[in-house]
Amino acid sequence: MPDNLNLIALNQYAARFTTTILNEMYRDQDTISGAGLLKLTPVRQVNLGILNRLFDAWRSNAEQFRSPYFDFTNEEVKKALEDFMNTASQHIAVKRADLEPILSDSVKDALRLLLAPESYFEDKIREKQDAEFTHEKAEHLVKYTHIHRGLAEAMLARLTDSGSNSVYQTQAVSWLYELKGNPDLIDDLDPYLLQFSDVFPLNLSDLRISESGRNTSTSGRNESRSFFDSAFNELDAPAKPAPPRAEPASAVIGEIIAKTNSTEKDSLNSRYKVELPKHDEDKSYGSVPVKVESIAGSIPLGQRFMFVNQLFDKNSEHFDKAIYELDMVKSFEEAQNLIWHRYASKYAWDVNGEAVTALLAIVKRKFSGQ
Repeated sequence: MPDNLNLIALNQYAARFTTTILNEMYRDQDTISGAGLLKLTPVRQVNLGILNRLFDAWRSNAEQFRSPYFDFTNEEVKKALEDFMNTASQHIAVKRADLEPILSDSVKDALRLLLAPESYFEDKIREKQDAEFTHEKAEHLVKYTHIHRGLAEAMLARLTDSGSNSVYQTQAVSWLYELKGNPDLIDDLDPYLLQFSDVFPLNLSDLRISESGRNTSTSGRNESRSFFDSAFNELDAPAKPAPPRAEPASAVIGEIIAKTNSTEKDSLNSRYKVELPKHDEDKSYGSVPVKVESIAGSIPLGQRFMFVNQLFDKNSEHFDKAIYELDMVKSFEEAQNLIWHRYASKYAWDVNGEAVTALLAIVKRKFSGQ
């Protein structure tokens, strides 16, 4: 079932969303715990995707312990392995390099679920070739589905009503085709679009492709439990209801982007702010004694290509506009705030990367006499 999504745009958006989150989360720590992953992003479906992938890895690691030389059916061995794996799951510690691909894939999955639920659920049903759609699989699908959860619950209900513990994949897909037209099972897109845009602006016209191919708009006993058994108690904590909106998200996202610098609400720029060093305590950009009058006039051609390609998505007009604005500010502190609040967030910069460091060094030269 085609999902009519632009895969290139989907990958680009997931990369920018991921970079924005990770730049903030790993600014002051080397690893993130399980509790931190539950609230990693404002999009619960993305967090569930991460949890699902970790659960699969946890279960796979348990299977790897099995060996033909030992009796893993022994009750004492089974209990010891279960206790060990449950204890290990309570000490999750994920480094940035390991979390990055998991987060990116979870963002892409969440957007596919949001914008193309039929395709998403069909892929989940057909995940393993020739495998049946079982009651366990249906329950797992419901457990890790937040967006359009009604559709997953309806699939589980159909299987339960059939009186069988499993059906062929083709039967499950036929149920999906019957249910997908029920508007009561599909959530409103707007609240989720706003959640994604709170992290990084989301443009539906970039993600969607028209039919012609053009881009368009447990028990009380004292037993060990795994992190995955208790995680949903945290995830199910009541969230604050979203305020009513008179216009759909597609109409107001532009306004959200325009208000990035507003002090009227806690925007992404304040919640995910990176503290750059002050001018008088900066030790990372080196000291350049020669002051320049113009930032634009002090950028060599080779660096210009690097900045355009690495920082401004290969758009020279965006680069020129940014440099002009930086030349207009009155202090290095203002320039730093402009760089982070406007450009680093918009283009999902790695604030510790070579290109950003080089740009800051040039900007600093203009204000070296202050």
